[in-house]
Amino acid sequence: MGELLERLAERHSDWLRMAKSFGADYDTAQDLVQDMYIRMYTYVKDFEKIRYGDEPNTFFVYITLRNLYLRQQQQAARFISLEDFDDIDEVHDLESDLAFTDLAEAVKVEVARWDWYDNKLFTLYHDSNVSMRKLSSDTKISLRSIYHTLKNGRERIKSSCEEEYQTWSKAKRSRG
Repeated sequence: MGELLERLAERHSDWLRMAKSFGADYDTAQDLVQDMYIRMYTYVKDFEKIRYGDEPNTFFVYITLRNLYLRQQQQAARFISLEDFDDIDEVHDLESDLAFTDLAEAVKVEVARWDWYDNKLFTLYHDSNVSMRKLSSDTKISLRSIYHTLKNGRERIKSSCEEEYQTWSKAKRSRG
């Protein structure tokens, strides 16, 4: 395992450039590369499996970094980014910040109203940053049940938080 991390670290600047090519700033790229090292250490038990000649497989590292970047971009908005709420980007002005906070709070309030099972499953999915398939495997809940619970939850959020979403969307458009 030490060999894998040593080989990866030798190309640290390459990985940073790769992460920055996704649109990440320097600090975010540093975080992504560090997360990539952790993932490699955690999940790749044999360097031979990702070796290409004497070097780490660049494509494997690229895919890992890209997935980490995409997950990071989605995570902040994931709780409310439910199909129709998928255009959330970084909010800079006060009016948009307040509207976004109101929207996030409305989503939390709505989810808190749900029965225990729906609430816990929805929260676990959105907080754990794992796929439905992985969640199903970990919890032994059928994938079908997870899918339908999340789908129904999204519909409920869309209908109950529409006003807050429209307010946030209008504030966001007015700043641009």
